[in-house]
Amino acid sequence: MSVASLNGLGQEIFEKRYAYPGEKNWAERARVIAKTAAGAERDEDKERVEQRFYESLSSGDLVPGGRIIYGSGRNAGRQNLLNCYVINPQDSVESIGKTIQDMYKISCAGGGIGFNFSDIRPKGDHIQQQKNSAPGSVSVMRMLNEIGNHVRAGKNRRTALIAILNVTHPDLLEFLHVKLDMKELNNFNISVGITDRFIEACKNNEDWYFTFANRKYHIFSVQRKNDAHPYPEYIDVVANSAEDAMARAREQHKIHFTDDFVFAEQKPLKAKQLWDMIWLNSVQSGDPGIFNLDLANRHTNVSYFEEMRSTNPCGEIPLPNYGNCCLGNINLANMVTDGEFDWKKFARTVRTGIQFLDNILEVNYFPTPECREVGHRSRRIGLGVLGYHYMLIKLGIRYGSEKCIELTERIAMAMRDIAYIKSTYLARDKGAFPAFDRKKYLDEGFARTLPARIRLLIKEHGIRNAVMLTIPPTGTISMLWGVSSGIEPMFAPIYIRRYRDANVWKEVVVVDPLLREYFDGGKSIEGFVGAYDITPEQHLAVQAAWQKYIDSSISKTINLPKEAKAEDLTTVALDYVEYLKGLTIYRAGSKGNEPLEAVPMTPENIAKYVGNREVELGMADGAACSMNGGECGA
Repeated sequence: MSVASLNGLGQEIFEKRYAYPGEKNWAERARVIAKTAAGAERDEDKERVEQRFYESLSSGDLVPGGRIIYGSGRNAGRQNLLNCYVINPQDSVESIGKTIQDMYKISCAGGGIGFNFSDIRPKGDHIQQQKNSAPGSVSVMRMLNEIGNHVRAGKNRRTALIAILNVTHPDLLEFLHVKLDMKELNNFNISVGITDRFIEACKNNEDWYFTFANRKYHIFSVQRKNDAHPYPEYIDVVANSAEDAMARAREQHKIHFTDDFVFAEQKPLKAKQLWDMIWLNSVQSGDPGIFNLDLANRHTNVSYFEEMRSTNPCGEIPLPNYGNCCLGNINLANMVTDGEFDWKKFARTVRTGIQFLDNILEVNYFPTPECREVGHRSRRIGLGVLGYHYMLIKLGIRYGSEKCIELTERIAMAMRDIAYIKSTYLARDKGAFPAFDRKKYLDEGFARTLPARIRLLIKEHGIRNAVMLTIPPTGTISMLWGVSSGIEPMFAPIYIRRYRDANVWKEVVVVDPLLREYFDGGKSIEGFVGAYDITPEQHLAVQAAWQKYIDSSISKTINLPKEAKAEDLTTVALDYVEYLKGLTIYRAGSKGNEPLEAVPMTPENIAKYVGNREVELGMADGAACSMNGGECGA
């Protein structure tokens, strides 16, 4: 059995973020994690299963989510071990109040939270007899964001939040605008929930309007006049009618007491205009992303008993109200043996990972009763991968190439099949998930893609976990193990890192450690490309190849160079979006000053920095600059 040691940066991260007092090395933490997870087994099986878990954990082949690493063995078992949850507030004082309360509980337990605010009545709607008085969905987001400003959990971990608003909601324009202000909603990532109908309308250049409670809303241009300014100005108001637009304008847009609103005219809005607006904002500020609601609820196994209207903060798991995600990852960088992909080791680790995460659900302490009920109803887990780019480099394959896509599909298909077979055997031994209905389950969109032999096993034994595969971002835990993050490319093989030291900004050049290893060993460094060296089409092709075999979703960032424009992306994004459950981009520089800057891989820079032993070693993934708040899977 091989017990791996962490490198210098990994050991530093371990001691600062994850180690229990008195622990000195990873092997000690791995033993505690293995024992915690094995606690779900029968007494006669605990020792054997604990040892199997320990072998995968201590070698770094199986890397749990950060909450599992941190929380195992703490607080006498009353510790949340899950990374993320979802709450969808309803349009009532009671629901919003409970959302605030439960958000605080979950955040203090270290969980990130996703929200879909589309049930909140639009800004300016009536509240009973109070006309035009509704504060709207963005107002509720601001309340939750303020709570996030005061929450720190588990070694000072910031709360991670995502706000989703459906493309049909009348507050959408305000929602898109608010994140352009870098001081607003800083604890939130945001996404627009899109539908098949919206995608079709974009492709056909159809008109678009908003809806709420079976009422249609359009954009109206309202003329505002002021005695002090003889020239009128025009403001856009989303309303049911011209008369309603005037009333909303008087309530929401009166700046001076002499302001008068004298005219309102409906403005045409094309779906493609809205699509282009979304990507213009995203290129400018890094927000919003896209959440494909219809695909998420079609390409799954749970639509017969759950509606998934939101995702966790990094977007890798669509979840129902009070749903949660139990995360772990296969370290693909460890699956290369003598220059070949080790299929037997991979299969063994996938099987171990499924059983490990299923056990974690049993021993986890849920922050609210609703979270526990929903978690056990489906027994949803999320086994993903990290070290994908490092694996490609070790196999001599360029990220995004045709050979890369072919291998990715083989690995993703094998992961799916092995995971589902393992879950059927767990169901045979321990029982299927409580909401399992054999006929309805096998008729689900994702289950219909399974090979006949696996469908027959499910028919015979049931299945333990309703869905079980995902791709988290794994930022910090990838650095813990010194590999690339999730399925992201490395940020850059050589980069400049800027940091503040005693109120003085400093910078150092950093070389990726695998690049240094290959350079020193005389190996080819052709496969060392950074996130901005890969075209948007190649980024999207990699994500689509994985998504075909993943029953949840994928956290993946499409990196764009600083000079990129929205029109560079809108067409290719529209081509791919029907195959992806989520889509996120990040343009270099879109969030102001950044801590990382890629250094070109010229022969001069390679000789100057890679061969220089005084240059710092470290790593950063392609999505490193795109996250707000906490980190999913970290």
